[in-house]
Amino acid sequence: MTLQHLRQSQTKQPVSAEAQAALVAKHPCFSKEGHRYARMHLPVAPACNIQCNYCNRKFDCSNETRPGVVSKLLSPAMAARRFEKVKQHVPETQVVGIAGPGDPLANPNATLASLKAISKIDEDVHLCVSTNGLALVDQLDALLASGVKHLTITINCIDADIGQKIYPWVYFNQQRLRGRKAAQTLIDRQLLGLEAAIKAGMLVKVNTVLIPGINDFHIDSLAKELGRFGAFIHNIMPLISDPAHGTYFGLMGQREPSKQELDLARQSAGQSMAQMTHCQQCRADAVGKLGQDIDLAAIEQGSAVANSTLRVAVATSSNQLIDQHFGHATQFLSYLVSAESIEQQSVDWQQYCSGSDQCADDKQQDLNQLSQFNTVLCSRIGHTPLQELSDLGVEVNTKYALREIKEALLEIQQSLINQVKPAKRTVCNAGECS
Repeated sequence: MTLQHLRQSQTKQPVSAEAQAALVAKHPCFSKEGHRYARMHLPVAPACNIQCNYCNRKFDCSNETRPGVVSKLLSPAMAARRFEKVKQHVPETQVVGIAGPGDPLANPNATLASLKAISKIDEDVHLCVSTNGLALVDQLDALLASGVKHLTITINCIDADIGQKIYPWVYFNQQRLRGRKAAQTLIDRQLLGLEAAIKAGMLVKVNTVLIPGINDFHIDSLAKELGRFGAFIHNIMPLISDPAHGTYFGLMGQREPSKQELDLARQSAGQSMAQMTHCQQCRADAVGKLGQDIDLAAIEQGSAVANSTLRVAVATSSNQLIDQHFGHATQFLSYLVSAESIEQQSVDWQQYCSGSDQCADDKQQDLNQLSQFNTVLCSRIGHTPLQELSDLGVEVNTKYALREIKEALLEIQQSLINQVKPAKRTVCNAGECS
């Protein structure tokens, strides 16, 4: 799609001032007055379609507060469960965003499934996506259909000579582009997506990373172009280049901008674009109010203790042993396992597949019916259903194959008891611990 074709085909007009004000009011990233409300980022998008010299995505990292860092990746089903837990503890949560740790639109299936799952739980929550813009035009209709009205695009320049110093490569149309061609492709796609999103009625914020000596002198020109397109607000963020983070810029000694340089850039860009000055450069799994992130682990641990019940589905032909291949099961035995009891019921089930063991091409059953379970026990399972269940947040366990159902459930129950027991406190006195 070309920009000319887009302009001819796009008919929807930007939102009215009243509708825009309503969208802004409860979003802390679009309005300073939105600080009363909390937001949460769901880390469901690990892959990225570009490489930035200021980025190093890290997983299982709790001591860094910057974009691209998460403690744990989530499937769409796990993301929905996290939202429900957070909403219970932080009812002022009004915004759910997907901002990584890669690019949400480089992971469209997980991103869109997560957005749809959240909107089913709370149709009034504001859905937000943050992207580099490379795949925005391709995914725009799907985002709109999912209910996304807030969009952030990171655009660091509109000059490919500058861009090639920021982006080592861009993966587009099954090709890894480098140098000036990569930068120009990204810039063209970003501006195409920016205009398309605005014309479709989205509220668009543009992020720009201020990099001294590389794009600092270019900020004014960039802001003028963004203003011409009609972006809502411009967020100029300081480069984070601590060498300990392992980014290219950090390892090569690229310095961060001073506060004075950042203020001057915002002042200059402010002649053309409204400026955001309260950004916290959040992690991709941030939860809570800006600058007041909450301890997500404490919420999830508390929820696990309060709701210490597992739903377990067992594939069995004998009703005594875990002796059936997942794909060949015509029913599952269902168990509620808690620290106090094990209760049984049955679940009718249409056989998942017939013929091949792997069930790669002959799937018959929608696995969403099993999303109510925490764990499925079976003797074997093919790669396709294994991946689908994982995406739903359901663990598949084959280590109990051909063992007695009762024995396996008792082991699971004991594991559950161990998990919810209070941790033993260590008391140290005069150098001795007990």
